[in-house]
Amino acid sequence: MVETARGTVHEWQRDHMGHINVRAYMEFFEEACWQFYAMLGLTPSLLRSGAVNLAAVQQNISYQRELYPGDTVAVRTGILELRDKVLRFRHELINTETGQVSSTCEFTVVCLDPEARKSRSFPAEVATKAAAYMLPAEAP
Repeated sequence: MVETARGTVHEWQRDHMGHINVRAYMEFFEEACWQFYAMLGLTPSLLRSGAVNLAAVQQNISYQRELYPGDTVAVRTGILELRDKVLRFRHELINTETGQVSSTCEFTVVCLDPEARKSRSFPAEVATKAAAYMLPAEAP
């Protein structure tokens, strides 16, 4: 897995139980997504050009350990599956002091042709770059 984001938990992210709220976890994962897309060649300028669009179609999140204001965190990301038009990847949100995983999230995104409003193949260079970030297959 490769590091795709780093940050600090802030007081304003605390919920009424004292640890950070669900939204804060997703904010860390969202930041990591855009960094990871750029690593794959799906850069902001490419996406803004309209040549390619992405659609998030599913997110599955799991919470293992709470985070509190002042905790420092990092997100690591790796690809679980790359098909012609579909990319599935996993984020791990790590407490950098303890090294423990606080949360994981699996994202599924589809590559879209913005004009046809249909799925399309990922650009070839994206598939090539993605190979470097493939995680080993999970045992059944």
